[in-house]
Amino acid sequence: MRMMTAAALAAGLIAPWGAAGEARTGLQAGKVMRELQPPDGYTSTHSPELLSNGGHAVGKASDARGEQHTHVRWEPGGSVVRLGGLGSQWMDPRAITDDGVIAGHASTPDDKIHAVTWDASGTPKRLEEPAGYLESWADDINNQHVTVGTATLYHEIWAVRWDRDGRVTFLERPQGAIGSHATGINDSGEIIGGARFGSGLGAAVRWDATGKVKYLGIDPLRSGAVDINNRGTIAGSAFDPTTNSWRAARALRCCIFRVMPGSSADSTLFDVNNRDVFLGRHRRADGWSDMVRWENDRMVVLKPVPGTTDIYVAPQLNDSGLAVGSSDRRAAIWDAVGNASFLPDEKPGHTVQNSSATAINNAGQVLGQVTYWDVPQHAVIWQ
Repeated sequence: MRMMTAAALAAGLIAPWGAAGEARTGLQAGKVMRELQPPDGYTSTHSPELLSNGGHAVGKASDARGEQHTHVRWEPGGSVVRLGGLGSQWMDPRAITDDGVIAGHASTPDDKIHAVTWDASGTPKRLEEPAGYLESWADDINNQHVTVGTATLYHEIWAVRWDRDGRVTFLERPQGAIGSHATGINDSGEIIGGARFGSGLGAAVRWDATGKVKYLGIDPLRSGAVDINNRGTIAGSAFDPTTNSWRAARALRCCIFRVMPGSSADSTLFDVNNRDVFLGRHRRADGWSDMVRWENDRMVVLKPVPGTTDIYVAPQLNDSGLAVGSSDRRAAIWDAVGNASFLPDEKPGHTVQNSSATAINNAGQVLGQVTYWDVPQHAVIWQ
């Protein structure tokens, strides 16, 4: 469900960097950009959201007038299907497994929201709420097809888990909380999420594979968890009482959050890959923020492509530590030492308006989109 430097070099997937610092990645020198086509009746594809390690992708398609929109799923070979709904147009795909099963939520005609999974045909399967509960949503699914999310009954909101057959159970309720939510699950069945309190404060929690809960904060009532890897390492942020500030923090499987080395006040983590490499944001002394990665407790700033200034980095690393995004509105990829290079986005006979990369998988495929001045926008895969 996640995402190349040393391993990729060894595999020949990424060429070495030049002595002058110019990137010569396989994505530049050897890989090609492939446009993802819309289904019949639609002309453009956009808003690429999810990319599996198997090469399945999820995004949207629109008609020529921009009035009709639909969520779609692309197979690794490029075929496309529309994602079905629950009788209403609104849906929100949130996660995808290596074999392409999608989890998220969709609405019914009565405007109720329900957790859903989608199979290869795009057919939705509604995940049932616990008895008496009216709505639910799913935020993540692991490669065993176990889904996690939240069930609601008016103001009651509690974290739940659905097994691969769709049976739902409540996760243990955190002591003192008035509600909880589950947002991530790894392939071992460990779950992250949060607890909420009447004071308005929120706290990060971990559930083990049996559903037992543990608070993660240094200050138990002020922390947030955003990602968990297959080692059980959690990325997020925590309030540090010793500095009286929120800081980027990690929690190993055994332990509560620990502040990341060198992290600033108001820093945070966005992602951790399966090698315990972290992606996050760090505030500089001048008040501006940098996108950074931590590996072996060393923080590295992600720099713009030479000659550019502004960057956007998608909140995801692959398992070799590569990040993707854009630099001055052109799709880019970052290596392990923070250097960036553009991804090829040219289309013969047409001029690029902007491009961006939104996800990278462990096979080195990159998902994104390209907009030209004179032809419909397309979601793309670089491979």
